Amino acid sequence: MTREKRQFRTLVRLFAYRFFDNEIISLRGDVSALLGQFAALLLALSFVLVLMIVPKYTNAAARLTPAQIRAAGWMDEEFLISISMTVIAVFTLLLWDALFPDRRDCLILGAMPVRVRTLFRAKIAALTGALLLAAGAVNCFTGFAHPFLILPGHAGFVAAVRHLAAWWLVMLASAVFVFLLLLDIQGMAIHLLPHALFLRWSSIIQCLAFFGALTLCFLMPPLATPQALADPRNAMWYAVLPPYWFLGLFQTLVGASNPALHALAVRAVTGVTVAAALAIIVYALAYSRQMRRTVEQSGIVSRDYSRAGGGLRVLGRGQLQRGLLAFIGQTLARSRQHRLLLSIYVGIGLAWIFSQIAHTLYEAPGLDAAFERQRVPLAVPLVILFFVITGLRVSFSIPVDLRANWLFRLADPFGAGAYLAATRKTLLALGVAPVVAISFAACCAAGTWERALRHCAFLTVFGVFVAEMAVTGFAKVPFTCAWMPGRSNLKLMFGIYAGLIMFLSEAVSALETLALGSQRGYFVLMGVSIAAWAVAARRDRRIRTALGGLHFEEQPVPVIHALELLPRD
Repeated sequence: MTREKRQFRTLVRLFAYRFFDNEIISLRGDVSALLGQFAALLLALSFVLVLMIVPKYTNAAARLTPAQIRAAGWMDEEFLISISMTVIAVFTLLLWDALFPDRRDCLILGAMPVRVRTLFRAKIAALTGALLLAAGAVNCFTGFAHPFLILPGHAGFVAAVRHLAAWWLVMLASAVFVFLLLLDIQGMAIHLLPHALFLRWSSIIQCLAFFGALTLCFLMPPLATPQALADPRNAMWYAVLPPYWFLGLFQTLVGASNPALHALAVRAVTGVTVAAALAIIVYALAYSRQMRRTVEQSGIVSRDYSRAGGGLRVLGRGQLQRGLLAFIGQTLARSRQHRLLLSIYVGIGLAWIFSQIAHTLYEAPGLDAAFERQRVPLAVPLVILFFVITGLRVSFSIPVDLRANWLFRLADPFGAGAYLAATRKTLLALGVAPVVAISFAACCAAGTWERALRHCAFLTVFGVFVAEMAVTGFAKVPFTCAWMPGRSNLKLMFGIYAGLIMFLSEAVSALETLALGSQRGYFVLMGVSIAAWAVAARRDRRIRTALGGLHFEEQPVPVIHALELLPRD
């Protein structure tokens, strides 16, 4: 028994560490720094949410009636529950491949004298710990602030403890519901699909669930008010949207007497119970089934890419460029991790777009409705274009198999320029061209072809500029250089991305909306965009000359910086 307990503790640490695929990490990388930055982001999100909510309740008793305070509390509770459930959904989807044993687990741990039940219990314990840490981090500040903000002025200590306990119980229950729901979906896919087909569809299900979670969060109808709850026309929304179930559960736990809230609470408890019961059955059966099938079959069968030869001959100049274009395309088609990373960036862009659409739909009285109807459709392709190119650029930095980069190292002296040109063409082919084509079709369907042509011409120039900025200083072959986690300052990059999103969706789209109505203004906008691209291209050539050749290993920031005081020859 002592040996099994020791194995259990070791496996829990192993599975917790394996939630992040460390085969792609540089040997000098600091995984703890990366995890610390992710935790800091969740804590920062919770702190920002507190700063958004607290001012509403300053001197609330003197400014608002009890009914208004109750309505404000409902809206904030639904908002916080939705944000928490979305974060837990994204966190679970990031661990999608680690929910069940993978091939490395089966081949290495399966040959060791370890019982299957020990592996099973260790995996459950590691997943439970990760879920509790994520739920605690995203609710760290809001969980101890909001329950006291909505307390009546005459409430005592017992009521305060009741509100606090009820709030944390609801947030944990909602987190468990989302986690178990996604676990059930993957487990049922394992049972219903053959192994090879599951490997293909698993990433598709993962991406669809990711987009669905973001859509549900940002396009949630604003029905968290007593008046909306009493309207029978909203019954369908309350029945199908889980955040309202847990809102009803919280209100019931703190003493609300509304029968409609009690019905929502029953629905929340039923949802968690059903998801848990199904997870117990599905996960236990799928665990052993997945271990057996993973060993029997190696992975996804390669597809035939010969039909892409014509496109490669058009895009690539010379065999070296065409070979790298084929390598990039097949890597993105086969690697689930890279597709997920790209989906995350596209999802962030969609989340911002959804928030803009929701702001226009639900808060139209404070906006220039006619101008917003023209601006928002123009902002959609700009934001998507930015995040697709950014996602591709980031995915290029994550390697696939470092042991296979020897071929590129051998060809490096003869084809550095061809590699970098192929990288730029990939961004244009996979990032700019699809967005421009879809945007052109949508604009032609909604308006005149002349306006669509002018919009897509600007979108193309803007996309070329963004692609040029993305590859500035990128002296690597995509997917072949070791990645060093924790090196990037995620908090700083988060602020930079937030600023760029607001600039793209507000300033650039507003300028384009005004420019499309004036021929002179349009030519000025195009001239400025082309000039910006020319400056970016010149800067890229200067930086690339200073960097020298290609790099295949990221270097850590030196602890001691040399002053370069040696005499020159």
